[in-house]
Amino acid sequence: MTFVTEALLKTTAFLVLVLAPLAALAQAPPPTETPAPGGPAPMTAFPPAPDTVIAVDITKPGAARTPLAIPVPIAPLHLQAGAADPFFRTLTADLGSVSAFVIADATLYPKGFRPPQTRDAGDAWIASGAQYLLDTAVNPTAKGIEVEARLWDLKTLKAAFSMRYVSEMAGARRIAHKVANDVVRQFTGKPGPFLSRLAFVSDREKARPGQPSIKEVYLMDWDGENQWRLTFHNSLSLSPDWAPGGQRIVYQSYFKGTPGLFTVGTNGGERRDLPLSSTELNSSPAFSPDGKSISFCGSVRGNPEIFVVGTDGTGLRRLTDNQAVDSTPRWAPNGRELAFTSSRQGSPQIYFMDSEGANVRRITFAGNWNDEANFSPDGSRIAFACRNEGDFQICVHDLLSARTFQISTGDGAHENPTWSPDGSKIAWELTREGVTQIVVANADGTSPRSVTSVGNNTSPSWSKTLE
Repeated sequence: MTFVTEALLKTTAFLVLVLAPLAALAQAPPPTETPAPGGPAPMTAFPPAPDTVIAVDITKPGAARTPLAIPVPIAPLHLQAGAADPFFRTLTADLGSVSAFVIADATLYPKGFRPPQTRDAGDAWIASGAQYLLDTAVNPTAKGIEVEARLWDLKTLKAAFSMRYVSEMAGARRIAHKVANDVVRQFTGKPGPFLSRLAFVSDREKARPGQPSIKEVYLMDWDGENQWRLTFHNSLSLSPDWAPGGQRIVYQSYFKGTPGLFTVGTNGGERRDLPLSSTELNSSPAFSPDGKSISFCGSVRGNPEIFVVGTDGTGLRRLTDNQAVDSTPRWAPNGRELAFTSSRQGSPQIYFMDSEGANVRRITFAGNWNDEANFSPDGSRIAFACRNEGDFQICVHDLLSARTFQISTGDGAHENPTWSPDGSKIAWELTREGVTQIVVANADGTSPRSVTSVGNNTSPSWSKTLE
């Protein structure tokens, strides 16, 4: 739990696509996306038009699920292991994670009928339980691969879209994420979260015997692939948060002895200090939506308060002035409000205030400890760690209806929620039997799965850009 009372006890004790050369898992340059050439045999471009978007809300639990057939891509044998297989695994995992979709049973797929150009062919695919067919092919190019993708409406036998993606061989997974994004875009008008990333903290690089603990900031794809280390302080580096454009991370580190705030490029370069000489603790940093300011928790004479400072370290402003503990500030998407945790009325609860520190009001009332609030991308909900009895769980509070729902279940401490940039998913940290891993689930808590496994992994922060 990052509530400052525990943080104080701990402190007193003592991501084109070639990643940085220090990343062992380098990615390929981003795929170029072009409409496929016309004609009956090759793919014909049908760019999605606003009036062809199918109305599906992938963030709304209980909505009707659209059945998709996704057969194995057509590909030459020499591209199977290195391109077609990772492409297919990633594509099906991405679209299978969307609560508004259901993948039809592959054992019922008809043989042939690709593309489905006759009524009999369309009916054969419909008999498998599908309403749409996502048909793909992986072909070699002089420098890598080309993926052709068509989304067929099996009732009309028309292609909802038809696109071609070109990349180096190593970019197969990223092409899959792009195809999945484009499929979601066809149904919702906006892309899915499949090209987004997560920053997190890990202790997987263990300290040598007798040396202080090491925790560093890492990055990974949304699905847990391509994990690599971003900071190399050999110290405690904590609480990462993404800049709006996705090019920088702010975090707290102890590598200079006392806790300070730093920003670093997502390629590992251009590290900068935030010169903060009048505050201590300096925890829980968060970029403002315009990227010009950073909120954080700082202590003055031992009392934790909420501050805002420019990204260059100038213009420090104190927003709270209360004898209670005020901590974990997070910005609303409109940039005009912040959520924070305060014990000013007894137990730690979620409060809102204007970006100037005025109009403070309490938001949560149920439970004896609510902390780590994080706004959904549209600003209509907050996710937070909630506790009444036992371990912490993840709750979501709807700001319009003022209703709160617990979305996590099971034993262990569920903490530090963060929203995907489209609002369809939430990631959090889960501690069970002394080991902490990061879990990704749909925004209603369904289909949770761990995306880390090595060491202890905490403080997930989801990038704020979709593509």
